[in-house]
Amino acid sequence: MFESILKFSCSFGIKSWITSFIFCFLLTSCIKSGYTEAVVYDSNFASGDTLHLKGAILWKWNNQTIVGRYNNGGFELNLSNLPKHTAVEITATPYFHDSWDGSSNVGAIDGPDLWRMTVDGQDLVYSTFSNSVCNPLYCLQQSYPLFYGYVNNPPFTNSVQTLPGVGHCSSVDVTSVYKIVKTISHTSSNIKISFRDFLVQTNVSNKLCDESWSLSGLTIKLINTP
Repeated sequence: MFESILKFSCSFGIKSWITSFIFCFLLTSCIKSGYTEAVVYDSNFASGDTLHLKGAILWKWNNQTIVGRYNNGGFELNLSNLPKHTAVEITATPYFHDSWDGSSNVGAIDGPDLWRMTVDGQDLVYSTFSNSVCNPLYCLQQSYPLFYGYVNNPPFTNSVQTLPGVGHCSSVDVTSVYKIVKTISHTSSNIKISFRDFLVQTNVSNKLCDESWSLSGLTIKLINTP
């Protein structure tokens, strides 16, 4: 609508070219103002740099260096002295390797398999993920993209890619890849972003081989910066 008004006013609706110029400038300024952004952290970990990371394990897999693997563990990113802002956007690319069992909870033996992402203690993701086959006779569902405990969805829901598995310790030999983007209100000059899993596997001896996760990319963007 504004673009139509702008084109009409600039071409036909203003008698004076000076008035037309002023009108177009002011209207265009109104349309574009009020939104700025600044990327304050962006890494695919290829350089091996773990600055600002606590608990990070670097691992070479599939011709890339990523953070992982974890099984009942995780890491966090701490940034300080951030410029003024009103919101933050987090983009994370987690890999879920091998036999993630989703929301399954059979006698507390195997599952649920949860993954959590928090910002300053606030849950942005608290969900189960599943790499299970799914057919009328057998299907271990996951909660993602919803929080665990509400609604279940089919395995791989909202995944963007599948890759080979890692551990080769079970019949589930696959890695599911997700791109998770979350935007929240945030004004503090400091931020702590944590990633952790909560896996239940009482029926296997080599838990890391059975199922694990890693992170291949992380971007932090501040919104409405001066």
